[in-house]
Order: sequence, then structure tokens, then C-alpha cells
Amino acid sequence: MHVFPFSHEHSLTDQAFVNCCRDCERSYHLVSERLRDFHTQLSGYSQQELRQLSQQDIYQLYLILDDIAHLECGSHLAERILASAEIQEILPDIRWYYNTFFEVHETYLVHEVLAADDPWQPLQFFGLYPRYETLIRTQMEQLDLPRPQKLVFIGCGPMPLSLILLNRLYGISSIGLDIDPKAVSLARQCLERLELDQEISILQGTEEMLAALDWDVVVVAALAEPKRKIFASLYRIMKASQKRPVICRTYSGLLTLLHPPLREEDYMGFRVHQEIRPENNRVNNTLLQLEMNG
Repeated sequence: MHVFPFSHEHSLTDQAFVNCCRDCERSYHLVSERLRDFHTQLSGYSQQELRQLSQQDIYQLYLILDDIAHLECGSHLAERILASAEIQEILPDIRWYYNTFFEVHETYLVHEVLAADDPWQPLQFFGLYPRYETLIRTQMEQLDLPRPQKLVFIGCGPMPLSLILLNRLYGISSIGLDIDPKAVSLARQCLERLELDQEISILQGTEEMLAALDWDVVVVAALAEPKRKIFASLYRIMKASQKRPVICRTYSGLLTLLHPPLREEDYMGFRVHQEIRPENNRVNNTLLQLEMNG
């Protein structure tokens, strides 16, 4: 069973920050030291070895990074840590691991769904499920948007859990796009096993496919890249079709340790209409609703 070990001893406890404002010199050194220690652990593996770790081992590594990224701290601390030369040097390795973790754990989860007598059971026991559910409920209930009839998700990956939850919780039909043929194949198998293949379609391709598809809302995954190209294509397609808006998942604060945040230069031609930052359940993503200028 795809059990995520959330019952663990956190790498940074509240005790470490006693009498500390979490936005000062002491907190800077505490967090920076933990990041360096995490990078040292990563450096003990080649990229191939990291991909081949057992579920338990790759999750234990992830939990260390997850604890650090979700620390409650001041905005100045996050900015200072991310701007420091020592962290900038190790940041590419940390972000590579984060991307690789999601690729590997989603693949594990798909195979468990395919093998289970009850295909929904692995999802219900999946430790990150509450985060996905919170993110989807936030998207549907807090963004200033009408209920979509057909949603397109750019960068759905091998386990299209967001699309599964949109259908399960709100009955929304959707289309997932991904450029990786292996991810597309696994996602299709997963949806067929869950008997959702009539409600959710998975297509191999880029955002350019949107011009030929029927949709009313598009969501850009946090890990979908390159953002600048994606938004340039969206601007051209949406200007011609008069379709809007766009929802983009991104990162803020210390969570930008995990992946580069969306920047203004990435979405030229659009403006941020609404921004919702994560508040609980250790949700990783900030939600941005973007509208076309003019």
C-alpha cells in the first residue's frame, strides 16, 4: 500500500525556534544549515540511484525537504535564504529532486491503482491526498470563477489526481495534456481502471493543442515548463478565441525552494486577477487566476 510516512520526527521543531521571531539571523542559520544537510544527503546518490530508491527511502528524503519548505517564517527570511550564494549553489539539485520525487511517487501510485482489487483504495490511503483535495476545493470555492463545463489541465503527469478529484468532488469533465508518452499511457490506464475514462481524456501534446479543443478554463500545473512559452501560446490562442481565464499553480515564500515561482515576465499579456496562498494542510501551491490584459 502507498502509505506516506507522515508520522515522523520533524527535522526542525518548534523547540529550535524558542525565543526566535523566525525572521532573523538565528533563524537564517538554522534553516540554511538544514538545507545544506539535506543537500549533503542528496549528494550521496547519483540521479539514477535516487530514481531507484524504495518508496520508503524516497519518501523519507522528501519529508525532510517538506518540513523545511513549510516552515512558518517571515517573508524577509525566505527572500534572504533564497538569495544567498550558498543556497543558490545547491538549489538546482534540490529542485531536481523535488521534480523527480513527484515523477517517481506518481508512477508508484498508478501501479498500485492498477493492481488493487479496489482501485480507489490506494488513493484513499495516499498520504498526500488531503493536500490535493484542499487545493481542488480552494480552486473551486474561492477563486472568482464560474463552474467550468470542460477544464483543460496542462502538465497532468502519470497520475492525474487533480482531474480525478475535480470529477469525483464536483462532477467536472476535463482533458489532461502531457508531452511525455509514458505519462500519458499510465494516466490513461489509471483512468480506465477507475472507470473515469469517459469523463477525463488524456492527450499527448503541448498547450498548442488548445486551439483545436473545446474548453472554458485552463489550468497550468506548477511543474509544467517552460512557463514563458506556455503563456505566450495561451495568449495567442485565447486572443483569437476570446476564451478566458487561466489558473496557474505556483510557489511562494520558502516553498520556492521546491520550484521556481511564476514571474511577471513569464505571463506577459496577462494580469493577476486573484491570488490565494496556502494556509493549511501543507498545501504546496499558491493559486493564481490570470486574465488577459485589455
